[in-house]
Amino acid sequence: MRQRTTNFRSIALAAAVGLGGVAPAMADSMVRTSLNADIRGTNPGVTRDGNTDEVHGHMIEGLVTYASDFSIIPMLAESYEISEDGRTYTFKLRKGVKFHNGEEMTASDVEWSWNRLAGEASESHCKNFFNGENNIKVTSAKAQGDDTFVITLAEPYAVFLATMARFDCGSMAVLHPDSVNADGSWNKPIGTGPYMMGDHAPGRYVELNRFEDYSSRDGAPDGYGGGKNPTVDVLRWEIVGEGAVSKTALLAGDLDLVDIDAMTAAELKDQPNFSVDAAESAVWDTYLLNSDDPVLSDVRIRRAMAHAIDPQRIMAAITEGFGKASPSPVPPMSANYTDVQAKYLTYDVEKAKALLEEAGYNGEEITILATRRNGAYYERALMAQAMMMDAGINARLEVVEWGSQLEAYRNGSGYQMQSFTFSPRLHAGLSFEMFTGDADRKAWKNPDAVAMMNESLRTGDPEELQAIIDRLHEAFIEEVPAIGLGHRTLFTGMSSKIDGFENWGAGLLRGWMLKVKD
Repeated sequence: MRQRTTNFRSIALAAAVGLGGVAPAMADSMVRTSLNADIRGTNPGVTRDGNTDEVHGHMIEGLVTYASDFSIIPMLAESYEISEDGRTYTFKLRKGVKFHNGEEMTASDVEWSWNRLAGEASESHCKNFFNGENNIKVTSAKAQGDDTFVITLAEPYAVFLATMARFDCGSMAVLHPDSVNADGSWNKPIGTGPYMMGDHAPGRYVELNRFEDYSSRDGAPDGYGGGKNPTVDVLRWEIVGEGAVSKTALLAGDLDLVDIDAMTAAELKDQPNFSVDAAESAVWDTYLLNSDDPVLSDVRIRRAMAHAIDPQRIMAAITEGFGKASPSPVPPMSANYTDVQAKYLTYDVEKAKALLEEAGYNGEEITILATRRNGAYYERALMAQAMMMDAGINARLEVVEWGSQLEAYRNGSGYQMQSFTFSPRLHAGLSFEMFTGDADRKAWKNPDAVAMMNESLRTGDPEELQAIIDRLHEAFIEEVPAIGLGHRTLFTGMSSKIDGFENWGAGLLRGWMLKVKD
């Protein structure tokens, strides 16, 4: 995704002349941050990846969202009720919420927006979360008057609201119908969020402008919900392919707030005029394995690879000792993370060699796909390659653009192993669902695992959920559809003029909390 065409000189020059000769619009305040690749588009839940979700999340909102503790709270809904049989969800809408075009939100807009993402004609992957393909079957989603929206399910589903709040679906964002042109083609996001679409120079920057008529909830910010009272007029993401470039631009005053690595965090923490924030997240760094590959279809080879790789050493290296291995997809801050989830196939080169011999491995090449985008994708792959070669595995590293790697992931083919990262899934069942299922992109297609995963999403009983998650993890260790590393420690470096920044486990910027000091 990222083009390696940007260097610090171009950023410094661009900051002065506005990236392409057009100076940014004058504003009372602006915060300049960065992305390691351009957004994939402006259509929430349709053209997306993790970077895009972060930008979209400032412009759009759904009926519900995630709180700081990963519980579900109302957002555009004032409240909601669940019927006794668990099948009917009745949402009462907040009054006076305005779209970016000035029109007031009604239940008919909610119905239109639901059909945009979850209807039969939807181009979004999100529709498959609600049409029965992934267990949740919505049988009706209708407006009742101007301020009530009712969703009915074929059967109860414990994580229905959590699925609605998914970041990759834009929390099933409510948009104004004029977001789409008369011919049905996409126009632009006309949402309800605290920021609205500004200028976008593809490959260079994207800007959002503060929505002056934003209708905030009462109270303090809470995760991706609560009160949102933006004070910064313009949020500007520069597209910067190299982490070192972002760091240099921050030090030069050309950027105000950037994601940094652990080494840069150690360098910056004692420097005047800068501050560093570090927070554990639910972002999962892993190596995805393609079990359909002729070589990797033998579980003994996949287990050998797991024994050849030392997650503790890799996590320590890429975090300067801050991070630690947590190979389970369930994040350590989850209530479902127990001693069971702490188990994994330990580093054991001799065991790896014995498994390779047992499998009749004869030096077949195993290619590791990686990209140089921020997040140590390349570094993780490089260390895995060296460790696998030490165990006698003929590992080759192939570096590609992020877009190419993402396409291979989505197709479920074109790779044997890839250094990958999953954005946060804030329910333990969803932590497995992100790579388990029948879809092409899913790495774990074992029917028993898929059945267990589906059951984890249905149950509302905490003890039953824990038992299922424990069984899933044991099977995950046994079958090795992926080799987990850990949950990323997120480091953010910022100018001392920036106030109000708070990181959280979801790892998404909340620009509405930022302030620029005088």
